[in-house]
Amino acid sequence: MASRTMAETIHKPIIEDPRRRPDLRGLENVAWLMDRAIRIPGTNVTVGLDALLGLLPVGGDLLTGLVQVGLVLVALFRFQVPRAVAARMAANVLIDVAVGSIPVLGDLFDVAFKANTRNLRLLNEVQQERTRGLPVAAKPSLGFMILIATGLIALLGLVLVGFITVVSWVVGRLHA
Repeated sequence: MASRTMAETIHKPIIEDPRRRPDLRGLENVAWLMDRAIRIPGTNVTVGLDALLGLLPVGGDLLTGLVQVGLVLVALFRFQVPRAVAARMAANVLIDVAVGSIPVLGDLFDVAFKANTRNLRLLNEVQQERTRGLPVAAKPSLGFMILIATGLIALLGLVLVGFITVVSWVVGRLHA
């Protein structure tokens, strides 16, 4: 048996026989139910359980977040997506849950963002790359994560500036 080169080992698809790849239909059904199951009459806008359950204060977004985490875990362990792609999927879940928990604005965001559909697209891209026998590119996901991290750091900086401003104002009022 010939030994493989390092490049062959790194770029080898995890599931070599495309006929043995796990089926995506179940996850496609979950993404459809959570994001696009109901068309709003008279529009092309679709909503799913994510947007509807998101109307429940805090608990609805946490519940839908659990379903989304389940999808990411299935992608990571059953479909063995690269960690960078799984991290991007997790970021989509965190964004959806965080922004979705803001009253009214978050509900509108849930209708537009559709985290489950985004994550299923990422999983499909990984599966397509593997079907073609190509290595799965992690660069786009890493770039996305860097963008998200930069945005979060900027947001935390603004929160800190706001906090210091409020504390300074309160202390100034107490000494006046």
